[in-house]
Amino acid sequence: MTAVPPPTNKVLARKIVGTCVFLAGLVGAAIGIWTLDVVVAVLWLVVVSLAGFYLLKLRAEARGRLDRTSP
Repeated sequence: MTAVPPPTNKVLARKIVGTCVFLAGLVGAAIGIWTLDVVVAVLWLVVVSLAGFYLLKLRAEARGRLDRTSP
């Protein structure tokens, strides 16, 4: 098992911002569901999905599992 290097300040800032957007999206979706506003709920669920994908991308890059070769 290879050691993972510690994150740089730039990567750490991206993770913090991504996590904050993810949590804000969860709160927004909960409010949209609570108020029975479909448009708001769907909008915030899209935000949560995109933030989650971004966090997964950051995790894959940190572990060296992201293939960056282009055809």
